[in-house]
Amino acid sequence: MRQFLLPREYAGEARISLAGDDLHYLTRVLRLREGDAVPAIDAGGTRYSLRLLHIGAAVCEAAVEPAPATEPSPLHEPDLRITLLQCLPKGPKMDSIVRQATEAGVARIVPLHSEHSLLGSGDLSGRQRRWERIAREALQQSGNQRLPVLEQPRPLMSIRAAEEWGTALFFHEKPLGNEPLHELLAHAPSRVSVLIGPEGGLSPAEVDFLEQAGFRPVYLGEGVLKVDTAAIAAVAVVKQIVRETHAWRPISEK
Repeated sequence: MRQFLLPREYAGEARISLAGDDLHYLTRVLRLREGDAVPAIDAGGTRYSLRLLHIGAAVCEAAVEPAPATEPSPLHEPDLRITLLQCLPKGPKMDSIVRQATEAGVARIVPLHSEHSLLGSGDLSGRQRRWERIAREALQQSGNQRLPVLEQPRPLMSIRAAEEWGTALFFHEKPLGNEPLHELLAHAPSRVSVLIGPEGGLSPAEVDFLEQAGFRPVYLGEGVLKVDTAAIAAVAVVKQIVRETHAWRPISEK
């Protein structure tokens, strides 16, 4: 379901003016005309309906109205906030990770410099704005309710054990721990942090550091996943396990 993300400065006005990329998205991408309406959402996740009143050459006027009532979902959707801590990969792969993580509904993305990251801090000029634009576009296309907070890159070794991480996990290509993911998520936590290494993986020193900081290792299984595949796979499996926790049933003994 496509939707329109209202400007960050939106504060409940009944009418707003839109220009630039917003005007292009509404009239060129969605091909809306005067009188047409589209689902809209603000930065806090509140849903609205945006109805175009007048379209000019450089600006359009729109009415922001309460969203129509919808039928409640029969599925149990826990209030789960996932943070993705992603060690920076090479090339444009972070663009794909930001897009897919937004589509998957993560609440926060924290890019990390790690020992095997192939992207120096000098190469990040302008990328932050592009990632924010990619996240915005992904939210509008996916229909999700949450625009992730996209933080500035920081060193992996700057992570400290803190309550902000909730249930903290790092996914690894080797079976370092003996706790299955279902057990780690058995109590349906409301906050889960998922850390993914770069193409070269996490160094032994980084693994030791993360374990001391309270991050629990999760085995990715046999085979090698690309870094962008690993990120979305980890987020998806965490989200699905927590969503279905309420439905788990013990297997009856025969």
